[in-house]
Amino acid sequence: MATKDQISVPRDIAQGCSYFMDVMPGLMALVVDFSLQRSVELNKVVNAEDFYIAYYDLSDEIDIQKINDTKMGYHSKLGMVVVDATLKSSYTPSLKMYSFWLLIAKPLLQKYLLGPTDNPKMGHNDTIVFSSHMDSRTRLCILKLRTRNYNDPSFELSLRGTSLQVFAYLVERINESGPVLGKLSELDTAQIISTQAYLMEQLLGAFPGIDFLSTKAGMSISKYKKLFKRIFKESPNSFFIREKLNLAQELLKSGNFNAINEVGKELGYVKPGYFAAIYKNQFGQLPGEVFIKTGHKPKNRLTLPHDSRRI
Repeated sequence: MATKDQISVPRDIAQGCSYFMDVMPGLMALVVDFSLQRSVELNKVVNAEDFYIAYYDLSDEIDIQKINDTKMGYHSKLGMVVVDATLKSSYTPSLKMYSFWLLIAKPLLQKYLLGPTDNPKMGHNDTIVFSSHMDSRTRLCILKLRTRNYNDPSFELSLRGTSLQVFAYLVERINESGPVLGKLSELDTAQIISTQAYLMEQLLGAFPGIDFLSTKAGMSISKYKKLFKRIFKESPNSFFIREKLNLAQELLKSGNFNAINEVGKELGYVKPGYFAAIYKNQFGQLPGEVFIKTGHKPKNRLTLPHDSRRI
């Protein structure tokens, strides 16, 4: 039975619920835990110009699907995003969806950030954008919350503690990486994020090229490169290569391939030596050290708190 803090949806769309609460002045939390009955597109429309949204997705970061028993399809995504609450966005979630949201008042977040936010001239409408894979501490913290029963009297206390801990980790991450500060137009921000999402969908192919991406964003090449690097702290090509290799790591561990060179070819790396070299450069180990051959994939287990792997 749902409580006043739980939000339910029609059962023909999804089973499960979401839970919302005020954690403290300027900080609210939302847990979304649904098993979707069909594919849907979710639209985020928030009229809260004095807030940021921190979004954490604990659904599989990379969905691996067989199509017609022969072709493999992949969809990759980042695990955490922080954006201005007024930025409109939409996405198609995994059928098994679990996400954690923080709605953070701008003055509260800016209070704990180092550097330019100390400038009294900085207004509450300035933009902070941060996007990355979720760190292990945050993932484990939210996974612990995921084991709690929503109807348990102690759930509210657990959610409050998790929210404060995740907020603290978020402040630490942004201060380490450096936030994107200043006035960015909603259109520019949305277009850059849109091309980033496009890159995440094209990881099996070659890098589309700056000319194509800047045209897709409706910007000059110089403006596009500048804004992309400002938001994501690296060039579009570097971002693409890093995410392609993250996908390679997941595929190597998936148990769906008979040989390492099959994974390389799936990602467009026709020379095994080159694939091994760039993989080692990013992860510090060769592909063979993590490769799981077809038929040898171990059963997934989740043991808390010692094992933070996702199921």
